[in-house]
Amino acid sequence: MESKKELRLKQKASFYFNEKLICHITKEPKGFINGWFRSDIIDDMYYLFEDHRWPDEERKLFLLDIFDINDYKELVE
Repeated sequence: MESKKELRLKQKASFYFNEKLICHITKEPKGFINGWFRSDIIDDMYYLFEDHRWPDEERKLFLLDIFDINDYKELVE
């Protein structure tokens, strides 16, 4: 059975994937990445994700590793 948190994260990920928007992902237990979802969820387990630090490289991002997904805000100095 899917938890409310998993459903919320899947909906957010699907939104960012469909809109092709860069996002900020807070990871479990700590850390973050910024980039683009390159796929919707695969096998109900992971996404293909392009980290903006490594353009044109798709990596697996597991749903269990995601704490939250938000809009990306570039730091302005």
